[in-house]
Amino acid sequence: MVITVENLVKDYGSARVLDVEDLQLNEGINVILGSNGSGKSTLISLISGLLKPSSGNVLYNGKKFNASIRNHISVLVQKPYLFKKSSYENIISGLKYRKVNRDEIELRLEKYLDYLDVENLLNKKSHWLSGGERAKIALLRTAVLETEVTILDEPTAAMDIESTFKAEVLLKEMASKNRTVILVTHDVFQARRIADYVLFMDKGKIIEMGLKDDVLENPKNTLLKQILNK
Repeated sequence: MVITVENLVKDYGSARVLDVEDLQLNEGINVILGSNGSGKSTLISLISGLLKPSSGNVLYNGKKFNASIRNHISVLVQKPYLFKKSSYENIISGLKYRKVNRDEIELRLEKYLDYLDVENLLNKKSHWLSGGERAKIALLRTAVLETEVTILDEPTAAMDIESTFKAEVLLKEMASKNRTVILVTHDVFQARRIADYVLFMDKGKIIEMGLKDDVLENPKNTLLKQILNK
């Protein structure tokens, strides 16, 4: 799914926190970089339909947000909530909500569990898990939905390096078959490893966007050059 942003603005009172004139997010992995308060989370909240814009449009294959489009989008927020149930029940909760049949649920579990080595966690209750373990379960709960668009806010921030690398393999799988992944991260090195496209935000605006190598290896914006030491 191609997502197009047109003159998108979000105000809180007199404060303008987001002002994006033109943006296209394509199939593949789109990584959003920027410092705290740059507008990253606001942008993905507007794209996901969790927030309403003050003005402007977000289009999904040329169409405005509606109930049908909502069913094709999954979102993993920065601090995801896990139900007070087993890891297994947490992972399949979205599939059960969408009334996926039991055989299909088991097929998807078999497909995705190996990515993050969580078999030993399946019977553990969520409140027994470490921060990194909770992050794995939350990511798997999102991955098994296999939505056309997946929006992720710092999904690997609580994971150790080894788990992060494994999660990045899963993220690439989530973007396969013409699907779109939108990933917020502070980690430029992660962007280098997995991004197809990168956009960099500052003070609610996009200061540079494009193919990963163009943005990270040959930035045009002065601030971005300083940040990347280019």
